[in-house]
Amino acid sequence: MSVPKPPPRSVLLTTLAAVIFSAGLTACQKDPQPHHYREIAFKEKNGSMLGEVPIKMAWTLPDGWVDQPEGDPLRVAGFLAPSPELAHTGEMDPQAVDVSLVQLAGDAGGLDANVVRWLGQIKIPASYAEQAIAAAKPIQTATGQKGIVVDFTDMLSGDMTQSKSIIGAIIQSNGYTVFVKAMGEKDRLVKIKPQLLQFCDSLKITETAK
Repeated sequence: MSVPKPPPRSVLLTTLAAVIFSAGLTACQKDPQPHHYREIAFKEKNGSMLGEVPIKMAWTLPDGWVDQPEGDPLRVAGFLAPSPELAHTGEMDPQAVDVSLVQLAGDAGGLDANVVRWLGQIKIPASYAEQAIAAAKPIQTATGQKGIVVDFTDMLSGDMTQSKSIIGAIIQSNGYTVFVKAMGEKDRLVKIKPQLLQFCDSLKITETAK
């Protein structure tokens, strides 16, 4: 009995392509299903300290915030904070606030210098630093470290055209400084400020063995 020869390779490839195309066409005809998700509540990362005091941080991520891809080596983490009313709509917020978490050794230049640095990023004169520090609100992390939150959203920029501003927390404790900086459009910052304070309150900062 003669054994039938297998079909030529070109026929097999043509048949396989037809099957794949048919399956893809069927999938495209179905209605796309929305994806709903929330970020994990607690996260931990080893600190990227520029100094001799290694620390570890964990935090609770506010509703609607999402991680940003890590690109800045100075950041422990970065987030996008959309307007709270968009948290469960599945819509993207093109004006989402950029939130960064940074840790440095020592006092990182001191409180005044860092407030002046932030003011410069939004073109507000350094002379406003004293006013901003005097109006700062005290905060305390979940592990007891104390700090302040400075809010520049009521201050006008030097050129009167700057629409972005900053709300930031500075936490100094036992040889290290942690910064939480939210930068974005003023109206968005005002909306997410309660979430930002909630995030700062949730921070768990612990020293690790050297």
